[in-house]
Amino acid sequence: MKMLDYVQLAHVRMGENLERSSELVAQLVDIFQSGSFDALRIVASGSSRHAADCARDYLQDALQMQVSVVTPEAFVDFEHTYPQHVLNIAVSQSGYSTNTIAALDYMRAHDMAAVALTANVEAPIKEHADIVLDYGVGVESVDFVTLGVEVLVEYLVLFGIYGGQARGTVDAKGVAQRLDDLREAIHANAVMCKTAEAYVQDHMLELSEHTPAMVVGNGPNYGVAEEAALKLSETIKIPAMHHEGEEFVHGPEMQIVPGYLVFIVDDPQGSERLANIADALSNVTTKTVLLTAHPKGRAHEVAVPQVAPLLSAIPNLVFFQTIAAMITERLKSWDVHPYLDAVSKQMEVKAEGYEESVNALKAKAAECYGM
Repeated sequence: MKMLDYVQLAHVRMGENLERSSELVAQLVDIFQSGSFDALRIVASGSSRHAADCARDYLQDALQMQVSVVTPEAFVDFEHTYPQHVLNIAVSQSGYSTNTIAALDYMRAHDMAAVALTANVEAPIKEHADIVLDYGVGVESVDFVTLGVEVLVEYLVLFGIYGGQARGTVDAKGVAQRLDDLREAIHANAVMCKTAEAYVQDHMLELSEHTPAMVVGNGPNYGVAEEAALKLSETIKIPAMHHEGEEFVHGPEMQIVPGYLVFIVDDPQGSERLANIADALSNVTTKTVLLTAHPKGRAHEVAVPQVAPLLSAIPNLVFFQTIAAMITERLKSWDVHPYLDAVSKQMEVKAEGYEESVNALKAKAAECYGM
């Protein structure tokens, strides 16, 4: 299984998880309900944090409470104090992230419930959490996770729906409508797989040039921008930055010259402001893209299916995952520079045994998917 295979598998796995949605999140909903919490805090790093940022606004809307997303370092240093009666959920897809494990250790040392979400319940994270929950990824054996990002977004959305029902902020009719909305967003993800693949095929040469990239998005799409910048950086190995719309035009845009990649993810309802920024920048660099559900026929637009606004990250993520997977495969840029590779052990972010776990996942992937 290659990275692109997992990108294209995401809508299938999300569809499967939707069919068992109540069962999938039941244990976390029980924990949430039994504690009568006043707020929710998600502690995560990298792609897991970006997925949480994609789902944060949805969670806050469904649960009608404060929802924050913080890094493990910020949590340990100062983001553990307020609000006081909060459910902390630590997320690590691999279950080997040392900083997330440190956050769980802090929770335990300070008499906080240590709840962990992971795709590998047998990973070292289980020794540091009171409760370890599998959020439904199945098997993903490529380090540059994609399937796990979308599945985590879906899991958090489902937790918002059923947690809201338990809390009384979402009624039965609302549950049914929200599940239908999610089903449409999953379908839109499948549609965007094909749209993105066609886009990359048509723009292979310009996307292959080693130039910096800027990714802009607001709300749930800020999480998309974060994840897009990460994927472009770690796979194609280009400098990539992420910004909210107004933060982008308050200085970062000043570095843009012809040849820069600029991706602007439109607000779900359509933003004249973002559309105007994209129009302006298309006169500076021809590699400007506006990803929008409200296209006006401009050459730099890529059309996205319309979905419920707070679920817009689900189709938008796949566009950037596809770019990263296809261009990296074309350039064979999976490996880091030899100098960086030589010192990588000094910057290790995974617990002991991670490489062995990846090899085990590859074997399991071959068994599960026949690839």
